[in-house]
Amino acid sequence: MEAGFQTYTDDELVDAFKQGNSKAFEELVLRYKNSLYQYILAMTRDAGAAEDLFQETFISFFKHADKYQARGKFKAWLFLAARNRTLNFFRDRDKLFSLDQTDDEGCDLLSALPDSSPTPAEALSGRETEEQIRRAALALPVRQREMIYLRQYFSFKEIAQMLQRPLGTVLADCHRAVKKMQTLLAGEVTL
Repeated sequence: MEAGFQTYTDDELVDAFKQGNSKAFEELVLRYKNSLYQYILAMTRDAGAAEDLFQETFISFFKHADKYQARGKFKAWLFLAARNRTLNFFRDRDKLFSLDQTDDEGCDLLSALPDSSPTPAEALSGRETEEQIRRAALALPVRQREMIYLRQYFSFKEIAQMLQRPLGTVLADCHRAVKKMQTLLAGEVTL
């Protein structure tokens, strides 16, 4: 990387990339590789799909960077682009199959999936609580799960702007998600 490149704002990096500096694009990818990938992975629960959607998001930006207008909101724009790709992934996947469908022999696909319970090694290493929280989040409806994961990276106001929803709706969705997670965790419901 160029000296001082890490101090550039996102919009400065976008401008540098638009002017032909490929290192600026690399810096943007590095800057968001962890948080954006984790967000997509949390939404899809599929590492392969998350990797593909992460790459597709940046490929789309690479191809259409000239359409991005610098307003200091690149992070929100990037997460929104990833969110839209994730929703398209669900829509397209749901058209192909449903997990509660049965095959020709009458076996349902859900029962064929591996159990996602923590292994004894995870429980011994103190990750049991983390695993319970993760499973509780995954048990939430997609809209509520999205609120939990977006809240890790954005303020409520930023989420409302990004999703083009009223702030009160975002607050209510997040509150419902937290309450449902608390109920799941307090009741020790098998997830």
